[in-house]
Amino acid sequence: MADLQTQFLGFHSAIRLGTYEENSFLRDKRDLIIEQLKSRLKEKKDEGYPQYERSFNQGSYALNTGIKPIRDGDYDIDVGVLLDCHKEDYKPVELKELVADCIKHNNRTVEVSRSCVTVTYIKEGKPDYHVDLPIYAKSSNTYDDIYYLAKGRKGLAEDKRVWQAADPEGINSIINGLYKGNDTYEDNGSEQRKQFRRCVRYLKRWRNHKYVGIHSIGLTMAAYHWLEPELEVKNDEEVLLSLVKTILNNFDYSGRLSINLPITPGGDLLKSVNDDDMVTIKEHFETLRDNLQSAVDEPDAHEASKTLRKSFGDDFPEVAKSDKAKKSNEAPYVSTGSSA
Repeated sequence: MADLQTQFLGFHSAIRLGTYEENSFLRDKRDLIIEQLKSRLKEKKDEGYPQYERSFNQGSYALNTGIKPIRDGDYDIDVGVLLDCHKEDYKPVELKELVADCIKHNNRTVEVSRSCVTVTYIKEGKPDYHVDLPIYAKSSNTYDDIYYLAKGRKGLAEDKRVWQAADPEGINSIINGLYKGNDTYEDNGSEQRKQFRRCVRYLKRWRNHKYVGIHSIGLTMAAYHWLEPELEVKNDEEVLLSLVKTILNNFDYSGRLSINLPITPGGDLLKSVNDDDMVTIKEHFETLRDNLQSAVDEPDAHEASKTLRKSFGDDFPEVAKSDKAKKSNEAPYVSTGSSA
Protein backbone atom coordinates (compact mmCIF):
# COMPACT_ATOMS: atom_id res chain seq x y z
CA MET A 1 0.00 0.00 0.00
CA ALA A 2 1.27 3.46 -0.89
CA ASP A 3 1.91 5.94 1.91
CA LEU A 4 0.00 9.12 1.05
CA GLN A 5 0.02 10.81 4.46
CA THR A 6 2.39 13.49 3.17
CA GLN A 7 -0.02 14.18 0.31
CA PHE A 8 -3.01 14.35 2.65
CA LEU A 9 -1.22 16.83 4.89
CA GLY A 10 -0.23 18.87 1.84
CA PHE A 11 -3.84 18.78 0.66
CA HIS A 12 -4.98 19.96 4.08
CA SER A 13 -2.53 22.87 4.03
CA ALA A 14 -3.76 23.86 0.56
CA ILE A 15 -7.46 23.97 1.50
CA ARG A 16 -7.28 25.04 5.15
CA LEU A 17 -8.79 28.40 6.01
CA GLY A 18 -7.54 29.82 9.27
CA THR A 19 -9.50 31.27 12.17
CA TYR A 20 -10.51 34.89 12.53
CA GLU A 21 -7.42 35.42 14.63
CA GLU A 22 -5.29 34.23 11.70
CA ASN A 23 -7.13 36.24 9.04
CA SER A 24 -6.93 39.94 9.81
CA PHE A 25 -8.82 40.95 6.63
CA LEU A 26 -11.95 38.96 7.45
CA ARG A 27 -11.68 39.85 11.13
CA ASP A 28 -11.57 43.56 10.28
CA LYS A 29 -14.61 43.28 7.99
CA ARG A 30 -16.55 41.44 10.66
CA ASP A 31 -15.69 44.10 13.23
CA LEU A 32 -16.59 46.92 10.83
CA ILE A 33 -20.12 45.60 10.29
CA ILE A 34 -20.69 44.99 13.99
CA GLU A 35 -19.46 48.45 14.92
CA GLN A 36 -21.74 50.05 12.34
CA LEU A 37 -24.71 48.07 13.64
CA LYS A 38 -23.97 49.08 17.23
CA SER A 39 -23.59 52.74 16.24
CA ARG A 40 -26.77 52.92 14.15
CA LEU A 41 -28.87 51.17 16.78
CA LYS A 42 -27.57 53.61 19.40
CA GLU A 43 -28.48 56.55 17.17
CA LYS A 44 -32.03 55.21 16.88
CA LYS A 45 -32.46 54.34 20.55
CA ASP A 46 -34.93 57.20 21.12
CA GLU A 47 -37.01 55.81 18.24
CA GLY A 48 -37.46 52.58 20.19
CA TYR A 49 -34.88 50.50 18.33
CA PRO A 50 -33.43 47.56 20.30
CA GLN A 51 -29.80 47.83 21.30
CA TYR A 52 -26.84 45.62 20.57
CA GLU A 53 -26.00 43.24 23.41
CA ARG A 54 -23.25 40.96 22.09
CA SER A 55 -21.95 39.07 19.08
CA PHE A 56 -20.16 35.76 18.71
CA ASN A 57 -18.48 33.77 15.98
CA GLN A 58 -20.37 30.87 14.45
CA GLY A 59 -19.74 28.31 11.74
CA SER A 60 -16.45 27.02 10.43
CA TYR A 61 -14.35 29.93 11.66
CA ALA A 62 -15.46 29.34 15.23
CA LEU A 63 -14.89 25.59 14.87
CA ASN A 64 -11.58 25.90 13.00
CA THR A 65 -12.90 23.68 10.20
CA GLY A 66 -13.03 26.26 7.41
CA ILE A 67 -11.79 25.60 3.88
CA LYS A 68 -10.80 27.95 1.13
CA PRO A 69 -13.56 28.36 -1.48
CA ILE A 70 -13.11 26.71 -4.86
CA ARG A 71 -14.37 29.87 -6.53
CA ASP A 72 -12.51 33.15 -5.90
CA GLY A 73 -14.31 35.52 -3.57
CA ASP A 74 -16.78 32.99 -2.21
CA TYR A 75 -15.85 33.51 1.45
CA ASP A 76 -18.59 33.01 4.01
CA ILE A 77 -18.41 34.54 7.51
CA ASP A 78 -20.96 33.73 10.23
CA VAL A 79 -21.43 36.12 13.16
CA GLY A 80 -24.32 35.69 15.57
CA VAL A 81 -25.87 38.89 16.98
CA LEU A 82 -27.91 39.01 20.18
CA LEU A 83 -30.08 42.13 20.53
CA ASP A 84 -31.29 43.52 23.83
CA CYS A 85 -34.97 42.90 23.23
CA HIS A 86 -37.67 40.27 23.72
CA LYS A 87 -38.98 38.01 21.00
CA GLU A 88 -42.53 38.76 22.13
CA ASP A 89 -42.04 42.40 21.10
CA TYR A 90 -41.01 41.77 17.49
CA LYS A 91 -41.95 39.56 14.61
CA PRO A 92 -38.78 37.74 13.48
CA VAL A 93 -38.72 39.17 9.95
CA GLU A 94 -39.46 42.65 11.29
CA LEU A 95 -36.39 42.51 13.53
CA LYS A 96 -34.15 41.28 10.71
CA GLU A 97 -35.41 44.01 8.39
CA LEU A 98 -34.53 46.54 11.07
CA VAL A 99 -30.97 45.18 11.32
CA ALA A 100 -30.62 45.15 7.53
CA ASP A 101 -31.63 48.81 7.37
CA CYS A 102 -28.93 49.72 9.90
CA ILE A 103 -26.03 48.20 7.97
CA LYS A 104 -26.78 49.25 4.40
CA HIS A 105 -23.80 50.79 2.62
CA ASN A 106 -22.78 51.75 -0.90
CA ASN A 107 -20.14 49.02 -1.37
CA ARG A 108 -22.29 46.11 -0.24
CA THR A 109 -25.70 44.58 -0.67
CA VAL A 110 -27.84 43.61 2.30
CA GLU A 111 -30.72 41.17 2.17
CA VAL A 112 -32.84 39.25 4.65
CA SER A 113 -32.57 35.50 4.05
CA ARG A 114 -34.30 32.65 5.87
CA SER A 115 -31.90 32.27 8.77
CA CYS A 116 -29.92 35.51 8.81
CA VAL A 117 -29.18 38.92 7.38
CA THR A 118 -26.68 38.47 4.55
CA VAL A 119 -24.17 41.21 3.72
CA THR A 120 -22.40 40.73 0.37
CA TYR A 121 -19.36 42.76 -0.62
CA ILE A 122 -18.89 43.44 -4.31
CA LYS A 123 -15.51 43.69 -6.04
CA GLU A 124 -15.20 44.54 -9.73
CA GLY A 125 -18.89 43.82 -10.21
CA LYS A 126 -18.75 40.35 -8.62
CA PRO A 127 -19.45 39.09 -5.08
CA ASP A 128 -16.18 39.06 -3.15
CA TYR A 129 -17.34 37.57 0.14
CA HIS A 130 -20.40 37.66 2.36
CA VAL A 131 -21.15 37.92 6.05
CA ASP A 132 -24.15 36.07 7.50
CA LEU A 133 -25.63 37.62 10.62
CA PRO A 134 -28.08 35.31 12.42
CA ILE A 135 -30.18 37.54 14.70
CA TYR A 136 -31.18 36.41 18.18
CA ALA A 137 -33.38 37.66 21.00
CA LYS A 138 -34.43 36.33 24.38
CA SER A 139 -37.85 35.76 25.89
CA SER A 140 -39.63 38.17 28.24
CA ASN A 141 -40.02 35.18 30.57
CA THR A 142 -37.28 35.72 33.15
CA TYR A 143 -37.08 31.96 33.75
CA ASP A 144 -36.34 31.33 30.07
CA ASP A 145 -32.66 31.95 29.30
CA ILE A 146 -32.74 30.35 25.84
CA TYR A 147 -31.72 32.29 22.74
CA TYR A 148 -34.27 32.48 19.93
CA LEU A 149 -33.24 32.76 16.28
CA ALA A 150 -35.26 35.00 13.96
CA LYS A 151 -36.28 32.74 11.07
CA GLY A 152 -37.97 33.64 7.80
CA ARG A 153 -38.10 36.38 5.22
CA LYS A 154 -40.70 38.28 3.25
CA GLY A 155 -42.71 36.10 0.90
CA LEU A 156 -42.55 32.97 3.03
CA ALA A 157 -45.63 31.45 4.62
CA GLU A 158 -46.43 32.56 8.15
CA ASP A 159 -45.41 29.19 9.62
CA LYS A 160 -41.93 29.72 8.15
CA ARG A 161 -41.52 33.10 9.88
CA VAL A 162 -40.92 32.03 13.46
CA TRP A 163 -38.74 32.36 16.51
CA GLN A 164 -36.72 29.15 16.82
CA ALA A 165 -35.11 28.09 20.11
CA ALA A 166 -31.37 27.86 19.57
CA ASP A 167 -28.03 27.28 21.27
CA PRO A 168 -25.76 29.18 18.86
CA GLU A 169 -22.57 28.63 20.82
CA GLY A 170 -23.32 25.04 21.78
CA ILE A 171 -21.71 23.59 18.66
CA ASN A 172 -18.57 25.62 19.39
CA SER A 173 -18.33 24.07 22.85
CA ILE A 174 -18.97 20.54 21.58
CA ILE A 175 -16.44 20.57 18.73
CA ASN A 176 -13.75 22.67 20.39
CA GLY A 177 -14.01 20.46 23.46
CA LEU A 178 -13.75 17.13 21.64
CA TYR A 179 -11.58 14.54 23.45
CA LYS A 180 -10.62 16.99 26.20
CA GLY A 181 -10.60 15.61 29.71
CA ASN A 182 -10.31 12.06 28.38
CA ASP A 183 -7.40 10.24 29.99
CA THR A 184 -7.29 7.86 27.01
CA TYR A 185 -5.51 10.47 24.90
CA GLU A 186 -2.27 12.29 25.46
CA ASP A 187 -2.12 16.08 25.57
CA ASN A 188 -5.89 16.39 26.17
CA GLY A 189 -6.67 14.77 22.82
CA SER A 190 -4.91 17.49 20.84
CA GLU A 191 -3.74 15.24 17.99
CA GLN A 192 -7.13 13.51 17.72
CA ARG A 193 -8.83 16.92 17.53
CA LYS A 194 -6.49 17.99 14.75
CA GLN A 195 -7.22 14.84 12.77
CA PHE A 196 -10.97 15.31 13.31
CA ARG A 197 -10.73 18.81 11.82
CA ARG A 198 -8.64 17.60 8.91
CA CYS A 199 -11.20 14.92 8.07
CA VAL A 200 -14.03 17.46 8.23
CA ARG A 201 -12.10 19.69 5.83
CA TYR A 202 -11.51 16.78 3.44
CA LEU A 203 -15.26 16.04 3.41
CA LYS A 204 -16.14 19.67 2.86
CA ARG A 205 -13.79 19.99 -0.12
CA TRP A 206 -15.17 16.71 -1.54
CA ARG A 207 -18.68 18.11 -1.05
CA ASN A 208 -17.80 21.32 -2.89
CA HIS A 209 -15.90 19.51 -5.66
CA LYS A 210 -18.70 17.01 -6.29
CA TYR A 211 -21.66 19.29 -5.43
CA VAL A 212 -22.96 16.96 -2.72
CA GLY A 213 -26.15 18.28 -1.12
CA ILE A 214 -25.13 18.35 2.54
CA HIS A 215 -24.45 21.55 4.47
CA SER A 216 -21.19 21.98 6.37
CA ILE A 217 -22.89 21.50 9.73
CA GLY A 218 -24.17 18.12 8.51
CA LEU A 219 -20.68 16.91 7.58
CA THR A 220 -19.24 18.22 10.84
CA MET A 221 -21.91 16.45 12.88
CA ALA A 222 -21.44 13.24 10.87
CA ALA A 223 -17.78 13.28 11.88
CA TYR A 224 -18.78 14.12 15.46
CA HIS A 225 -21.08 11.11 15.65
CA TRP A 226 -19.08 8.56 13.67
CA LEU A 227 -15.39 9.37 13.42
CA GLU A 228 -13.57 6.92 15.71
CA PRO A 229 -10.48 8.46 17.29
CA GLU A 230 -7.57 6.14 18.04
CA LEU A 231 -5.08 6.11 20.88
CA GLU A 232 -2.38 6.49 18.24
CA VAL A 233 -3.48 8.77 15.40
CA LYS A 234 -3.59 6.76 12.19
CA ASN A 235 -3.04 7.67 8.57
CA ASP A 236 -5.73 10.18 7.50
CA GLU A 237 -6.64 8.09 4.47
CA GLU A 238 -7.60 5.08 6.56
CA VAL A 239 -9.44 7.11 9.21
CA LEU A 240 -11.43 8.94 6.53
CA LEU A 241 -12.26 5.65 4.80
CA SER A 242 -13.49 4.20 8.09
CA LEU A 243 -15.66 7.29 8.68
CA VAL A 244 -17.21 7.13 5.21
CA LYS A 245 -17.96 3.41 5.62
CA THR A 246 -19.68 4.14 8.94
CA ILE A 247 -21.73 6.94 7.37
CA LEU A 248 -22.90 4.52 4.67
CA ASN A 249 -23.76 1.92 7.31
CA ASN A 250 -26.08 4.47 8.92
CA PHE A 251 -28.33 4.79 5.88
CA ASP A 252 -31.55 3.05 6.96
CA TYR A 253 -33.61 0.39 5.19
CA SER A 254 -35.47 3.09 3.25
CA GLY A 255 -32.23 4.60 1.98
CA ARG A 256 -32.20 7.66 4.20
CA LEU A 257 -29.41 9.05 6.36
CA SER A 258 -30.20 10.95 9.55
CA ILE A 259 -27.63 13.25 11.17
CA ASN A 260 -28.86 14.47 14.51
CA LEU A 261 -28.01 17.86 15.95
CA PRO A 262 -27.04 17.18 19.58
CA ILE A 263 -28.06 20.61 20.88
CA THR A 264 -31.12 22.89 20.76
CA PRO A 265 -33.14 22.88 18.52
CA GLY A 266 -32.06 19.27 17.83
CA GLY A 267 -33.57 17.16 15.10
CA ASP A 268 -32.34 15.61 11.87
CA LEU A 269 -30.13 17.94 9.82
CA LEU A 270 -31.12 16.07 6.63
CA LYS A 271 -34.85 16.02 7.30
CA SER A 272 -35.63 18.42 4.43
CA VAL A 273 -33.66 16.40 1.83
CA ASN A 274 -36.08 14.68 -0.54
CA ASP A 275 -35.76 10.99 -1.36
CA ASP A 276 -34.32 11.52 -4.85
CA ASP A 277 -31.59 13.80 -3.53
CA MET A 278 -30.88 11.33 -0.74
CA VAL A 279 -30.23 8.63 -3.35
CA THR A 280 -27.72 10.93 -5.02
CA ILE A 281 -26.03 11.72 -1.71
CA LYS A 282 -25.63 8.01 -0.98
CA GLU A 283 -24.17 7.40 -4.45
CA HIS A 284 -21.62 10.17 -3.86
CA PHE A 285 -20.58 8.60 -0.54
CA GLU A 286 -20.28 5.20 -2.22
CA THR A 287 -18.00 6.61 -4.90
CA LEU A 288 -15.89 8.36 -2.26
CA ARG A 289 -15.63 5.09 -0.32
CA ASP A 290 -14.60 3.17 -3.44
CA ASN A 291 -11.95 5.74 -4.36
CA LEU A 292 -10.54 5.78 -0.83
CA GLN A 293 -10.52 1.97 -0.71
CA SER A 294 -8.83 1.78 -4.11
CA ALA A 295 -6.16 4.23 -2.95
CA VAL A 296 -5.57 2.28 0.28
CA ASP A 297 -5.20 -0.98 -1.68
CA GLU A 298 -3.07 0.52 -4.46
CA PRO A 299 0.70 -0.18 -4.05
CA ASP A 300 1.71 2.57 -6.49
CA ALA A 301 1.62 6.05 -4.90
CA HIS A 302 1.22 7.77 -8.26
CA GLU A 303 -1.87 5.78 -9.19
CA ALA A 304 -3.32 6.10 -5.68
CA SER A 305 -2.98 9.89 -5.74
CA LYS A 306 -4.61 10.07 -9.18
CA THR A 307 -7.59 8.14 -7.83
CA LEU A 308 -8.00 10.52 -4.89
CA ARG A 309 -7.87 13.57 -7.15
CA LYS A 310 -11.12 12.29 -8.68
CA SER A 311 -12.84 12.89 -5.33
CA PHE A 312 -10.94 15.90 -4.02
CA GLY A 313 -9.85 17.83 -7.10
CA ASP A 314 -6.55 19.26 -8.24
CA ASP A 315 -5.54 20.56 -4.81
CA PHE A 316 -4.75 16.98 -3.82
CA PRO A 317 -1.06 16.51 -4.76
CA GLU A 318 -0.29 14.02 -7.50
CA VAL A 319 2.70 11.84 -6.68
CA ALA A 320 5.36 11.68 -9.39
CA LYS A 321 5.55 8.41 -11.27
CA SER A 322 9.09 7.80 -10.03
CA ASP A 323 7.95 7.86 -6.39
CA LYS A 324 7.38 4.24 -5.39
CA ALA A 325 7.21 4.85 -1.65
CA LYS A 326 5.46 2.02 0.12
CA LYS A 327 3.40 2.32 3.24
CA SER A 328 4.76 0.73 6.40
CA ASN A 329 2.54 -1.33 8.68
CA GLU A 330 2.31 1.59 11.08
CA ALA A 331 2.33 4.85 9.18
CA PRO A 332 4.00 7.67 11.12
CA TYR A 333 1.84 10.52 12.23
CA VAL A 334 2.97 13.96 11.10
CA SER A 335 1.48 16.93 12.94
CA THR A 336 0.30 19.91 10.90
CA GLY A 337 0.96 22.30 13.73
CA SER A 338 -2.51 23.79 13.39
CA SER A 339 -4.40 24.80 16.51
CA ALA A 340 -6.44 22.20 18.33
